[in-house]
Amino acid sequence: MSSFRLWILLLLALFSTMACGQSQTVTITEPGVYNIRDLFNTASIVAVVKGLSRDTENYEHDIYKGSIIRSFKGPPIGEVIYFGPFDGERLGWEYVLFLKSDAKPANPKTTVATSYGTVRYSQIFNEGYSSMETSYQCVFPGKEVREQCDHAVRICTDYIKLPKSVPAFSFERNEPPFGCRWARKSTFLSLLETLGGPQK
Repeated sequence: MSSFRLWILLLLALFSTMACGQSQTVTITEPGVYNIRDLFNTASIVAVVKGLSRDTENYEHDIYKGSIIRSFKGPPIGEVIYFGPFDGERLGWEYVLFLKSDAKPANPKTTVATSYGTVRYSQIFNEGYSSMETSYQCVFPGKEVREQCDHAVRICTDYIKLPKSVPAFSFERNEPPFGCRWARKSTFLSLLETLGGPQK
């Protein structure tokens, strides 16, 4: 999260508190900086996950239900997992997720049939930067379209440091060297395969 965005959030919280005439404490935390190996080692689950559904009503925070498409660490392909708490994951899309398993299960606030029930829950951590969207992008160098366009993973390289063997690109060639970038999905997943070792 950029410093500018942090200041905006802080000011909005301050104005909201002043408007209500109440005194509140606002805590804003800055994400940590991880190299990809440390991020991998910190996570209990590393996988490509397809978002299936989301419950925004029955738990303390949003919970997503997803299916593991490719596993590098943790549950096998095909297993259903529940994760959160950050808003904004798109249903039907695939994400590379680095998750920490929560010691406590997630319990619904009520016994309504629409909830997932009591589920094992895993957290997206590092202020949301351990969730990486995948999509088809045309940001890569090359003279032909087949070189420029490929399936890609969005990695915020201010907070997730990649080795030189995994170059990342932005839409604008002259953009400053910070913010989020796109890496070729095949290259990034090969790196995760190497970090995880052989999967059964």
